[in-house]
Amino acid sequence: MMRLLTKAELCAWLRCSESTLYRMRKTGDIVSVNGRGKKLLFDPDAVEAWIKKQQSPPILTVTNPAKTRRLEEKAFEQRQAAAKAALERHAVGRKPK
Repeated sequence: MMRLLTKAELCAWLRCSESTLYRMRKTGDIVSVNGRGKKLLFDPDAVEAWIKKQQSPPILTVTNPAKTRRLEEKAFEQRQAAAKAALERHAVGRKPK
C-alpha cells in the first residue's frame, strides 16, 4: 500500500501554510483523500503531478550569445526610454530650479 502524506508533511514539502493548503483544496488544485475520521491525507504522486503542471517552460531560450546580447541591449534601451518618458511626465508643470 502506498504511503500517503499528512497535512503537515505536505505543507513542509510545498513550503506553504495550512491556510494556503486549505485554499488550494477549496479551489480544487490539490485533492485530499479522507483518512480515519477527519484526518486529511494526500497522494504524493498526485501532488508531484500537480507540481510539474505548475512549472511553465522557459519564456526565452537563446543559444546564440550575440543574439542574447542584442536582446539584452534592446530591453535595456526600452527601459531607459520608459524611465525618460516617466521623468518627462513627472516634470510637466514644474518650474525648473
